[in-house]
Amino acid sequence: MTEARNESTQSAVDCGLRERKRRETRLRIEDCATALILEHGFHQVTIDEICEKAEVSRRTFFNYFDSKDQVAAGRGVPPIPAVDLEAFATTDSSNIIRDVLDYIGKAVDNDPDSSLRLSPDRATSLMVRERRRQIVLETPELSAAGMRRFDALAGDILAAITAFLTRFPEHRHLPDVTVHHEALQLTALIRTALATGGLLHREQPELTKWEVLTHAGRHMTALAANYSRGWD
Repeated sequence: MTEARNESTQSAVDCGLRERKRRETRLRIEDCATALILEHGFHQVTIDEICEKAEVSRRTFFNYFDSKDQVAAGRGVPPIPAVDLEAFATTDSSNIIRDVLDYIGKAVDNDPDSSLRLSPDRATSLMVRERRRQIVLETPELSAAGMRRFDALAGDILAAITAFLTRFPEHRHLPDVTVHHEALQLTALIRTALATGGLLHREQPELTKWEVLTHAGRHMTALAANYSRGWD
């Protein structure tokens, strides 16, 4: 039994070492790619040049990234799987905005490929993040692609919230408008919180994504409540 326990412990250590090596390789590719692209421009840098600088093969590059676009700009907020969208639509909740932001924040923080908390080198990860911000600002097609992904995410959230309000009408707060209209308003609040959370994360990188989205959602809805009077 002792021998089996030792083998299990060694296996866990080996898995931990492999995962750390995987994260280190990914970060090295990101570091080299963003440095090259920021210096020479997105269109002037090839995948082969990135691989040469990072000392990896093309095959290794594509084990980590789908394209040069992805290594240059990052993945952004991940899409929500269909099974989780269905859960939002069918599970009773007293605060659907909080639940969606809570889910997204934890999904990002627990993603080993994007979480600062899980980075093998936090300083390098922060530098990669800042370079990516500059690259996207300087490369219109990357900015447009990011907006399309953001719009697709918002569309999925809108559909889930519409289904949620239809299933649980007792949680509606705008009885004078349609379900779709109220869902649009809630989705707009979530989009604003996500955008604000991104800005807060740059200013306070020590916070987790969950923390910045929680702060953004709480403060935004508190402000909205205070500005709800005086419209009549």
